[in-house]
Amino acid sequence: MTESASVRRSLPTWDQVATLRDFIHGRTYAAAVPIIRLNGEPPHAPGSALARVAEVNGALYEVTSHLCRRLYDGLESGHPGPIAHASWDALLTITAAWHEDPELPDWVNGLLPVKPR
Repeated sequence: MTESASVRRSLPTWDQVATLRDFIHGRTYAAAVPIIRLNGEPPHAPGSALARVAEVNGALYEVTSHLCRRLYDGLESGHPGPIAHASWDALLTITAAWHEDPELPDWVNGLLPVKPR
């Protein structure tokens, strides 16, 4: 999406960002269940499938958190610029993976990018 296209899209409210962040983080946590280790358990073997899942899971959590911080900064400033718009577009792109999830907030579906079939 070009910058001019993202600027035309209205930005969410603070509460909508929080709702979407919580949704993505919830899916991230749910995916992490098989990789959670209890205290005293040995770490996953480096390069193993579980170690890779843990890395990807952690990265998605961090990326989502970073994008939300950028978006909050823009909303708080009262003059959100291209970084806030790009962050919102990126969050919607991440969320598109769950476009059929019954727990996805209703207001999100109309905002998701259309994926080619």
